Amino acid sequence: MPSSLCPCGSQTEFDHCCGLYIVGGTLAPTPETLMRSRYVAFTRNDLDYLKKTWHPETYPEDLGTEEPSNWVGLEIIEASEDEDEGEVEFKAKLIYDNRLEVLHEVSYFDKVDGAWLYHSGEFENDGKAEKISKSAPCPCGSGKKFGTCHFEK
Repeated sequence: MPSSLCPCGSQTEFDHCCGLYIVGGTLAPTPETLMRSRYVAFTRNDLDYLKKTWHPETYPEDLGTEEPSNWVGLEIIEASEDEDEGEVEFKAKLIYDNRLEVLHEVSYFDKVDGAWLYHSGEFENDGKAEKISKSAPCPCGSGKKFGTCHFEK
C-alpha cells in the first residue's frame, strides 16, 4: 500500500517525514521539524505526541477538548534556532464552518535534555475568517471544488 504525502507540506511521504517523529519516536532535530510534526499531530488529533512535545511549564490541561481537526495547509514563514532556543513563524489553514481561518503564530521552542519542546506562541492573526464559495477551489490543494471536497452540510 503506497504511503501518502505528509500533511506538513514537505512533498515527502509521511513515513519518511513527520512519521519518523510521530510514529517512529525519533527526536525532531530542529524547531522547524518539530513545528511541522506538531502540525501533523494536530491534523491527526494525536494528543499523545502533542503532550510529549509540549514544554511541561506551559502544557494546557484541557488540550483536546475543543481542538479543531480540519487543518488543510501549513506555511513556514521563518525559522531560527540559537543553542537551546528556537522560533518558528508560520501560518496554518483551517476550515471551520465553511470558512477559511488562518492561524498566524510565532512559536517559541526550548531544547530540554536533547529534545526540542514547544514552549509558547504569540498570535499574529487579524481574527477574520473568509467564507469559501462552494464553486471555489478547495483550500486543501486537492484540485477539487470546495463543494465536493471539504464543504460541511
